[in-house]
Amino acid sequence: MFDAALDVIPLAIVAATPLLLAVQGELVVQRSGIINLGIEGMMLAAAMTSVLAAQATKSVAIGFLGGIAGAAVIALLFGLFAIALKADQIVTGTAINLLALGATGFVYRELQQGAIFVQSVPRLQRDFVLPLAWIAIPIVLALFLWNTSTGLRLRACGENPEVLGARVRSHRALALAIEAVLAGIAGAYLALALSSGFAENMTAGRGFIALSIVIFGRWKLKGALLGTAIFGLAAALQYALQASARGVPFHLLLAVPYVVTLLILCGVAGRVRAPESLGK
Repeated sequence: MFDAALDVIPLAIVAATPLLLAVQGELVVQRSGIINLGIEGMMLAAAMTSVLAAQATKSVAIGFLGGIAGAAVIALLFGLFAIALKADQIVTGTAINLLALGATGFVYRELQQGAIFVQSVPRLQRDFVLPLAWIAIPIVLALFLWNTSTGLRLRACGENPEVLGARVRSHRALALAIEAVLAGIAGAYLALALSSGFAENMTAGRGFIALSIVIFGRWKLKGALLGTAIFGLAAALQYALQASARGVPFHLLLAVPYVVTLLILCGVAGRVRAPESLGK
């Protein structure tokens, strides 16, 4: 079984790529003091709009741009309430998720009658997202957050926003925009590379897993990479157990990565220090 797990590790890394993109986006916004539970809805909307854009143009590149646009719309809605109107971030994020789930489900059922979601979608032929997510983006974000004045001010929004005064909103809006781009790519990758199109609730809780990995990683990029890799290895174990055909019920195997994530969270609970103004 160990050999089988090693064989599927590359596949598990690919499968964990959308999750890693979401984790990095959520890390940036939480560093700015925002808890965005709506990242699940952002990814779900991005998955749908990427498929619609790719179907309309027969272009994978435009499909990814469509995914970013879909996530940006959800981010704009979240930012309007959470940043501009200073509504409760947890309540706003929960409402955003419910809205995205309902809206995408409604559009899917309506357009499915016209066979838009039944037709095959353009697929990503050359995987440029993998090195982007695991190498390029972490390096760029690390340099931005810890080696630029804008990144320093963004992190100050999450620790001591009083020192920035009126500029807090603009920096938090910037963080939310970065998350929208990353969540948009994640949703598009999920639909155009890992799947054959859009399906209802296809994100399957990845946004909430991303939230837990940010906590596990102690709001640092190294920890985010490690946490996502652990989730990927748990997914590899799930694939290996399925391939071994040992008679374990299929639905129990699907729960393996989530159980591992829950155990990890239980192990780090109470041992981490969140940004001082997170959620405020």
